[in-house]
Formats: sequence, structure tokens, C-alpha cells
Amino acid sequence: MILVVEDDRGWEAYYRRILKGHDLVFCHDGIAAINEMDITSPDLVILDILLIGPTGFAVLNEMRSYPELAEVPVAIISSVKLKDKMATQYGVVAAFDKGELDPSDVLALAKEYDDKKSA
Repeated sequence: MILVVEDDRGWEAYYRRILKGHDLVFCHDGIAAINEMDITSPDLVILDILLIGPTGFAVLNEMRSYPELAEVPVAIISSVKLKDKMATQYGVVAAFDKGELDPSDVLALAKEYDDKKSA
């Protein structure tokens, strides 16, 4: 299952279209994302940084504080440009700028990390 943490409904529609055939769960804020991760065990988290309420960085910090969530792969896809060093510091598997995002990058992430594709 891929958990997508994104508060922009246009981007939600984009992910639904690009990741058709994958088991997706959407959360529109950081608090809902942490609560969802407490219930489900995602194979991958696609995380925006600029969210309503707690930022994506706060979500990452919260995830890393729980042993059962610390190793969940996270890909940041945001309009916030991260330097490679910053992405490494946060332990993410990938970081993409929304303005330069290629759909094949999203598909490659899903293929690599989504173990439970829907039929």
C-alpha cells in the first residue's frame, strides 16, 4: 500500500491517474497521516512538505520516533526544493520537485516499493 500525504486535490488526482492499479490511501494533513500509519503499514509514503497543519518535516520526525515506522520508505514530492544533503539527513529514498516531476519517477517508486498491488 502506498500512503500519499498531499493536501492539494489536483495533485491527488494526478497520483490517482499515474498510480492506477496500486493500492493507494490518501491523507490530506500530517496528523491524519500519522494516525493512518498507526492503523496500516504502508510499503511507501509519498510526502508533500507544505501541508496544512504539521509540515512534512514534522511527519518525518514523528515517523522516525516510532520503531515500527522508522524504516518505512519515504519519498518527498514537494514544491520545496531539497538539496541532496538535506534529503539524506531526513533518510528519504527520493526527493523530487513538483515543478520538474516526471511521471516515470513516480511509477518507478511505486514499482520498487509497493509490494501489495491491487488487482
